[in-house]
Amino acid sequence: SAGITKNITFHSYRRTFATLQAAAGTDIRTIQSIMAHKSITTTQRYIKVVDANKREASKKITLTWKD
Repeated sequence: SAGITKNITFHSYRRTFATLQAAAGTDIRTIQSIMAHKSITTTQRYIKVVDANKREASKKITLTWKD
């Protein structure tokens, strides 16, 4: 009824959860533990997404100097 046509899998929910946790500032080791990732490099993928989003957001800020 919401008009969503994309196939959303269980893994999609997991990725969203991990990415939102990273965006909220949750420690990477905590996310790793919650997600039960054996390797921290798996968890780092979610952090890279958040870091990229932060970089893009900061590019939109312009500073002007008043004399």
